[in-house]
Amino acid sequence: MVDTAMENRRPVAGTDPQGATVRLREIIGRIRGAADPERDMAALEPALRQAKDGWRDVRRLLVSPFVREGRFGPAIAALGVLIAVHPSRVEDRRLLASLFGRMEQWDRAIAEADAAAGIEPGNAALHAVRIQLRVQGSRVAEAAEVGRATLALAQSEPGEAYAWMMAFVRNGDVAEAAGIAAALDPEKLPNERVATIAVRALMEDGRTVAAIRFGDTALRAGHDCAALRSSLGLAHLRRGTSADRKVHAVAHFEAGLQAAPADVRLLTLYGETLLRAGRYNEAVTPLARALELAPELEQTRALYARALRHTLQYGEAADQWMRLVEKSPDKLLWQRAAIGALTQAGRQEEAEALFSRYIATRSARLPGTFQEALARMEEKLDTVPIPQARLDWAWSLRGDTSIERAAWEHRARWGHMIDHLLLDWLECREERAEEAMHLLGELDTGERFFAPLLAAGRGVVVATAHVGPMYAGLMAMELVGIPSRWLATAPSIARSSYSEALISTADQTEAQVAKACMRAINEGYVLCLALDGAINPAAPRTTFEGQDVTYSGFASHLAYRLKVPSVFYVPRWENGRMSYTLEMLPAANPGEDAQAYSLRWQKAYFERLREHLASEPENLRLSGGIWRHVTSADRSAQE
Repeated sequence: MVDTAMENRRPVAGTDPQGATVRLREIIGRIRGAADPERDMAALEPALRQAKDGWRDVRRLLVSPFVREGRFGPAIAALGVLIAVHPSRVEDRRLLASLFGRMEQWDRAIAEADAAAGIEPGNAALHAVRIQLRVQGSRVAEAAEVGRATLALAQSEPGEAYAWMMAFVRNGDVAEAAGIAAALDPEKLPNERVATIAVRALMEDGRTVAAIRFGDTALRAGHDCAALRSSLGLAHLRRGTSADRKVHAVAHFEAGLQAAPADVRLLTLYGETLLRAGRYNEAVTPLARALELAPELEQTRALYARALRHTLQYGEAADQWMRLVEKSPDKLLWQRAAIGALTQAGRQEEAEALFSRYIATRSARLPGTFQEALARMEEKLDTVPIPQARLDWAWSLRGDTSIERAAWEHRARWGHMIDHLLLDWLECREERAEEAMHLLGELDTGERFFAPLLAAGRGVVVATAHVGPMYAGLMAMELVGIPSRWLATAPSIARSSYSEALISTADQTEAQVAKACMRAINEGYVLCLALDGAINPAAPRTTFEGQDVTYSGFASHLAYRLKVPSVFYVPRWENGRMSYTLEMLPAANPGEDAQAYSLRWQKAYFERLREHLASEPENLRLSGGIWRHVTSADRSAQE
């Protein structure tokens, strides 16, 4: 049998090889000089068939110049002739696939890449092109499928592993991507691109420690670039120790910006990390620069506004929040932040107008009655987005180990949703607040508990957390007439019946909040503080049950300094109605110093909180406070 490909490569019998080459080059010259090169391309194929190794001249003198000039149409036409004459040359098909890709003709690009890989099925580079083109053409699932079918090639050719890892990461198959990354030797990587995607793959698969080790080794091996620094910084933030957040992540973002000073993502990450490290003045500059380069980024602008607030630039902070409100008028989060910023900037009329709009928007989303709101809420339970890490951690703390996970999660979601519904109802349906009162249990217990504590004429420090139906506590104390003050993020201009009981953290400085708290105690109020909340983004953290949680020592120091009793309080659900846990926290012993007392008090607080978290899943809440920084367990040991 005659090999057709070999036959096509032979000059026609009886022709002069040198003359055939001259003829081919003449035709190439005419095509290059033609006003319509593709029209004159018909003469190329017969001349190419007669010229020995004529493909070299076609690639060098015709295809390459067209590509350099960005004239992809004639370059593609010339490659089509090359492939017709020499169908087994994979490099021509690979270049043709690349050109189709640059023109976003994905079907044709993928077809040529597949054809090239079909000629040399063991060539990892050709399969990498097949995968990359599918990713670029937004056919991510298809790219991952090709990756799985050719996985052995990625494992045998580390230099081409990038395409496989990228396809798997983009498709959410992070375990498969991390498996490839874990098999790579970070000291022998081909380039920074492979190093970067490997770190990302390990991090996305929950192998944060492994990602940091891999990235550090790759840096020592000389693979330094802005993208790798960005991924390493994120890995340190994911691990989340104090040194990670305040030192290592900052250092990587700084190094990345030295290489890419106009990288908007790096500028934002750097500014946010400085902000959360309490370096407010330093955070302003990179966030401002990021907004100069990309003014449409809402999250970056929100970070910038927060940095301005913490550098006491209240007017500018308010302006930034208002820009966000104007751009996304229906986004309630921006409205709430803007209200506090306007109040802090002294722009009271604007704040009041926006607050009215904010309440009206939320009110319009609520049904007519509380029972209807409850029914609508229950219809959405299984779709409410709660981070999996929070559910997993809470599940590990449960007391009843006989409960089925699905039933437990359903009840936990109900507890999460009902608390937020209560807040909406109390703030937006004040005239119908009594419709929610049937959820309140027996209130006399609370009144009897606090009466003797308040009898001395001094206040009481109440320590709580973001658990249970926390928004119901204020309603209950108001009903029984217990004089109380609550630290809250609600703006001070709120006009509800209980607004006078709030000490707003939204529009006051930390010093102002602290003074208001001491004044409340001295005036005989029950002062309620959620110790896992945070006024500033750099709030201190401590370790609780294996997780980093925000914890403020302010309550214990207040009780010690003012010599007043302190109470652990959390609301909870009991037989479908709200009840309350109220337990005394330690008093200072004679001669005990503030530090020793604070540590003993903290231990007692967390012991009681731990007991609460082991109770019914409705009592978890699963948002804010202790839940904010919960992360999944590191999986690096599974390498």
